[in-house]
Amino acid sequence: MRGGRFGARTKLLIWLIMPSLILEAAVILLAQSGTTSFLRQTQDSALNGMVVQSVRMMENQMNDLVLNVLGIESEILYGQQGPADWIRMMEAAALTRPELVRGVVYIRNDGLVAGYPEYYWDSFGDKEIAIIKNQSYSSNTGVVWSEPFNSTMGSTGLTSLVSIVTKQVVDEEGKQEGVLAFVTDVTNIVQRSAAFAGSYDTRTLLYDRNDRLIYSITIVARNSYETLEYAERNTETLSQAKTYFERTGQYYVISDMNHAPFWKAVVVGDVKTLENKYRPVVKFAIMILLLGSAGLTFIYIGVSWWFTRPIESLTRGIRHIARGHLDHQFEVTRQDEFGEMAREFNRMMRTIQELIETLKQTEEQKRQADFQMLLSQINPHFLYNTLNTIDIMVDISSKSDVHRVMAVLIRLLKYGLDRTTVLRPLSEEMTYVKDYLYILSVRYDNRFEFTVEDPPESLASMPVLKLVLQPIVENAVFHGLRPLTDRRGKLTVRAYVYGNELIIVVDDNGVGMTKEKIAGLMKGGLSTEETASASGGFHIGVRNVHERIQLYYGTGYGLSIVSDPLAGTTVTVRLRIIETGDAADGGANRQITAG
Repeated sequence: MRGGRFGARTKLLIWLIMPSLILEAAVILLAQSGTTSFLRQTQDSALNGMVVQSVRMMENQMNDLVLNVLGIESEILYGQQGPADWIRMMEAAALTRPELVRGVVYIRNDGLVAGYPEYYWDSFGDKEIAIIKNQSYSSNTGVVWSEPFNSTMGSTGLTSLVSIVTKQVVDEEGKQEGVLAFVTDVTNIVQRSAAFAGSYDTRTLLYDRNDRLIYSITIVARNSYETLEYAERNTETLSQAKTYFERTGQYYVISDMNHAPFWKAVVVGDVKTLENKYRPVVKFAIMILLLGSAGLTFIYIGVSWWFTRPIESLTRGIRHIARGHLDHQFEVTRQDEFGEMAREFNRMMRTIQELIETLKQTEEQKRQADFQMLLSQINPHFLYNTLNTIDIMVDISSKSDVHRVMAVLIRLLKYGLDRTTVLRPLSEEMTYVKDYLYILSVRYDNRFEFTVEDPPESLASMPVLKLVLQPIVENAVFHGLRPLTDRRGKLTVRAYVYGNELIIVVDDNGVGMTKEKIAGLMKGGLSTEETASASGGFHIGVRNVHERIQLYYGTGYGLSIVSDPLAGTTVTVRLRIIETGDAADGGANRQITAG
């Protein structure tokens, strides 16, 4: 990893290993999920079957009880027997289904009570009597089941859970003769109907029509005859039970009774016991996953090393080239595609080096040509204006003045036409400006005040690009000072060092320029008509100087102009300081480079 990024080898390992690990994990998870899903489907199917079977068994027992009730009712209404015969019929019903029928009693409206067993009814309390009477009033002809309650009438004593089933005895005219009541053992009904899976624990819960728990029984797989009876707080109501089963991950099925007493049966299966039998398989699969992952990792590391080693070598070479070592060549040791890549890369780098050298020579020739072309534009322009001045002096000045001006012109031409070097000491450039301003003073009869400050001794020998000041002072005189009518024109030239830059300031108190006129001047000069009327020739100087400076020193250097139409113009020339030795070594053939 380099610079916080993954290398090619690491990425290759990730791309090779991760899909394999994900595939292996997916296969194992799918297998486990499929097995679990199959278990759950099997469990759901089994639970559905068990709950239906349990409810059907309960309903069958209850239907048998109802048939007994109806049979005894028929004998009471239409038979010729008396109470003794009724008791024998009740006894036969109780003895036939002792686990279901705990007792039968008939209470006639005239107070007659007949039942089996006879001693049993002597123990009837107010609770049982109240239930029978209340149910006889609530239904005219149907069979009514009471809510289950604990009673001594059950098969297990005080803890027995029983329900009283009542039926009004009504004659053909609709007159109520009495009420027939059966006591049935609910505990036995649930126990005989409880779901049994054989391979895992099952729990059967019975809820009344108000979703309150009636009875709960659990059959343990290890001993099918061992039952655990309990009523947990979490299953007291059906809604609480469903929430509890879902929270604990238990599987359950609910079935409703379609007729009285409209109870609900819930069967809960312990699928976790079955799932635990498959845990060794899952552990074995995880072990295979780990061993396979380790083996694949070693294989992938070897493969990635074989593939990425030449790539890393190429990468190091490219970084070396990027740092400027264009002569770098890759070592070719392989005869495969990677070796071919290295050979082609070496050939490409040799071609690039040749192209760079050719481009350097071409650019150097182009820059020198452009520079010389710009420099040549100065001389004819300046010569045109100076000869025009001398022509005027022949008519208005003395012969000695003309000779002096001619001598100054010769010095100027000699300076300008010297092609030995593009750099001159600052003192010579300042002298050149003084000579040029002298010619202008003669031409305008000392109308203007020119001041060219001599540079300090430390700056006098500093090399600068020649002919950078003459076009600027020419522009200041012709376009700034000459149009003045209300004051004498003044022009000052001075130089100083600021940091690693040489600053030359040309300042005048002329008419100044607007921002639009400055922009036009830097883009290529004034219009032909304006320049011709002002200076007698085409204005090509200021923009020329700016381009020459940028060609030689770089785009960060050049001219900047600040002007106020009421106060004058200040032109600042920014040049990069060049050591004297560098200028001497460069000469006229010095490579023009950006600063």
